[in-house]
Amino acid sequence: MRRTLDTNICSYILRRHPLNMIERFATLDREQLWLSAIVAAELRFGASKLGVPRFQSAVEAWLAGFDVRPWPLNATHHYAQIRASLERSGKPIGGMDLMIAAHVLAEDSVLITNNAREFHRVPGLAVEEWAMD
Repeated sequence: MRRTLDTNICSYILRRHPLNMIERFATLDREQLWLSAIVAAELRFGASKLGVPRFQSAVEAWLAGFDVRPWPLNATHHYAQIRASLERSGKPIGGMDLMIAAHVLAEDSVLITNNAREFHRVPGLAVEEWAMD
């Protein structure tokens, strides 16, 4: 099963190096893991905003270990449907999370996160929540 990590969990792992998540991460099939270009953009923004060269290098090394996939055209259909549905229900989610969710659905993958509150609102999105230590 293909899986991807959201920005929140990537950032948490990069900043805190939690042993339980690193051990769990090591059990996953690296051939089945990928990252959205949206996640890469958010991680690079965070590192740039922080302005710490060591963290910027860590982000680049992290990204180099993944298949970073461009946002596909078919994700636009998922985006439109998800956004319309969530707005009708009065429960919209953040724009970047919406784009990540649409990408995950377009790739028929599971989203790994440690902050599933918004992602659980997305109909049909498979979410695997990893608890913080």
